[in-house]
Amino acid sequence: MFIITYFLITTLGVGLVNRKILYQLQSVEYEHEFDRKALQSLEGTPGLEKLSRKYQKHYIERVVRLDFTGSGIRVNKNNFPDIHQLLVEACDILQLNYIPELYILWDYQVNGFASGSENPIIVLYSGAIDLLSKEELLYIIGHELGHIKSGHMLYHQMGSIIPVLGEIASVLTLGISSIVGTSLTLALLYWHRMSEFTADRAGLLACQNKEAAMSAMMKMSGVPKNHFDKIKTEDFIEQAREFQDFDYDSLDKIGKAVLIMNSTHPWTVMRAHEILKWVDSGAYDQIIEKHSAIKKVSGSTGTMPCLNCGFEITGKEKFCPGCGTRFGRR
Repeated sequence: MFIITYFLITTLGVGLVNRKILYQLQSVEYEHEFDRKALQSLEGTPGLEKLSRKYQKHYIERVVRLDFTGSGIRVNKNNFPDIHQLLVEACDILQLNYIPELYILWDYQVNGFASGSENPIIVLYSGAIDLLSKEELLYIIGHELGHIKSGHMLYHQMGSIIPVLGEIASVLTLGISSIVGTSLTLALLYWHRMSEFTADRAGLLACQNKEAAMSAMMKMSGVPKNHFDKIKTEDFIEQAREFQDFDYDSLDKIGKAVLIMNSTHPWTVMRAHEILKWVDSGAYDQIIEKHSAIKKVSGSTGTMPCLNCGFEITGKEKFCPGCGTRFGRR
């Protein structure tokens, strides 16, 4: 993968520019605390993971792949090579050990999504490709790779299938199961929103440009195309910083929860606020400095040192045998 990126830089004059490859990056290092807490609550639901994997394997995964391979345009090094290059670059930076398939789908939203847990794919909407700069698009691609790297996809899919299963079950149980299904759906949707904060951090780590992340969010929020040259990210940043003021009023907290309880994504300004808070804490810079200073591990053993204690690992472990550090979910 790194050879591919080097070839793109030397032959096309494009590529990483000033962005740094974050060697041995683990998703748990940039995982948002809201994501972690919400996931812990979900993981305590008896049988949820088993049910999720069963439906993912036998139904959702195949249907989704069939849908996008039949209706979307696949991106590769020959077809839309500039977009494929951004995907390769983002995978290098975030240390994803394979390159997911990428498809373009007609829709003029400035957005995209990832789907599938066994063999995840990324879908970008035409609006994102037309309306975003390359650095902004790299942020979006990095965001979706963040979902994949963190292993978010299994429960994301169940958020859409649980309501259907609940309706079927409620017919058989005189409506009792619909109550349980609704509660579980709301819990899944809440975690989905929290997982977006983690993926936003991955997007910023991929593009390594706060201004690009903010302008991408502004375009996602609805800035008209003929006003793109008038975008002032500093005003949006000020708006995002002011958003925290609403959190001090408990009534506003309840109001915000009710307004977005059925949504899969938090408000864009809320997402921008969380990114800025992370950057201001110094955690973003610490990750960049820490992982860009690590040299690529070479040799035939296929092992690498744990970043916490130095114990040799293969990268497949969930926890370090030496110190117990939890690695990324995937």
